[in-house]
Amino acid sequence: MNQTDVIIVGAGPCGLFQAFQLGLQGLQCHLIEALPYAGGQCAELYPDKPIYDIPGIPVVMAGELSDQLCEQLRPFQPVFHFSQTVEAIEPAEGRFTVQTSTGTTLSAESVVIATGAGAFTPVKLRVEGIERFENKHLFYAEAESTHTSLKQVAVTGDTPSAIDTAISIAASSEKTTLIHRKRRLQMEPHQQAQIAELEQADKLQLVNGKILAAAGETALESLTVQLKSREELTLTVDTLLARLGSSPKSNAFDQWNLSTERNLLGVDAADFSTNLDGTYAIGDINTYPGKRKLILCGFHEATLTAFAIAKKRKPSEPIHTLYTTTSTVLQQRLGVA
Repeated sequence: MNQTDVIIVGAGPCGLFQAFQLGLQGLQCHLIEALPYAGGQCAELYPDKPIYDIPGIPVVMAGELSDQLCEQLRPFQPVFHFSQTVEAIEPAEGRFTVQTSTGTTLSAESVVIATGAGAFTPVKLRVEGIERFENKHLFYAEAESTHTSLKQVAVTGDTPSAIDTAISIAASSEKTTLIHRKRRLQMEPHQQAQIAELEQADKLQLVNGKILAAAGETALESLTVQLKSREELTLTVDTLLARLGSSPKSNAFDQWNLSTERNLLGVDAADFSTNLDGTYAIGDINTYPGKRKLILCGFHEATLTAFAIAKKRKPSEPIHTLYTTTSTVLQQRLGVA
């Protein structure tokens, strides 16, 4: 079992800043994230959209903000558990045991929930019987580097991730097919150039259609694709990478003994604690009088939550407000002293 001071559920901007603030308090944390990377909605839904209301930064791309938060957090060396969701949170003798969908078990004194709109999980293919190939020959969010030795690969989706995956895989596989539903893919000029080069080298083909069926007993052997012309095409395939985007999964708060108000967690605005002692909620998932769903507000909540957790951990000791500009303790923790 992995033991730590604090478990953070969600590695979006608020969860990342929460880990940073806990690090300033000298607390270690593990973060559980449904996506295969940090950043939450900023990284998954609109990484290339500008954000104009971060203090002191006139404009920053959402994906860049996520990257900078991760860099800011680096000195504290948090542990990330990607591509998994929380299945259970159980109080036990002043601590919490957290079980994830991959079988990971974590233990901590406190839990902070920063799931935003919910855990983003991959959109699944709606093809009869295709689930038998999942995690064997069908992958929704696995790192492409694990597929570099495969021969006949199909990538399906219209997302930027689908295009990037197809380009990446085509460079090393025997033959890659990108199956897309839209008649015209939206691509950057550099992507268009790369795809044209791969098509010319007979390393990549584009197929405009939808997958109707998958064949194979113990292994994926072929896909049946219905083209826009209504004709059917059979593709020889040994691996299918689905990049269909993500959708938020509802949180199981009722199973975790957490009280909700309109599917949000009600918290005490003084320390953002929930009804379950030792658990806290920050960001878009919480609610309290005057709540505003802004990243800036989430950062404020993360700061006060870190102080509250530190105080709860050592109730007899004063928790002083220190400043990174003058505190040698904080500067040592940050590795800048």
